[in-house]
Amino acid sequence: MSLSRFEHGAVSAELTESATAVARRMRDFRVGCVVVTQGARAVGILTDRDLVMRVMADAREPEKTLVSEIVTYDPTTLQQTDSIETALRLMRERGVRRLPIVRYDGKVTGIVTADDLTVLLAEELADLGAGIQGNVSAAESR
Repeated sequence: MSLSRFEHGAVSAELTESATAVARRMRDFRVGCVVVTQGARAVGILTDRDLVMRVMADAREPEKTLVSEIVTYDPTTLQQTDSIETALRLMRERGVRRLPIVRYDGKVTGIVTADDLTVLLAEELADLGAGIQGNVSAAESR
């Protein structure tokens, strides 16, 4: 399966933005993370949990705290040509739930999350189940 369904753009932030600005963007776009970019290249990822743990729990001032101070640098990324199986493997091996998708030149084109993959796989299983159910006669033994 292709990653193209997840190349709908990713919500991004710059290193010089405040935690408050990024939190508002997450709220407005109803997302749990932003890809932190420098130019158009992914340099990090910042999650809603990061905001809680690195800003709120440390009693930092959100307006004065810059993304550069709280971002997780060097995120694991996927190439556009990678498969969903690769995404699943990387999430398992690296213990991450979000993978930005990048082009050959490093430009971010989308993001795939563990939630996205859970929904996709649940849909695939539901389709499989419907196909099996539709092809099995009640008179057949199971």
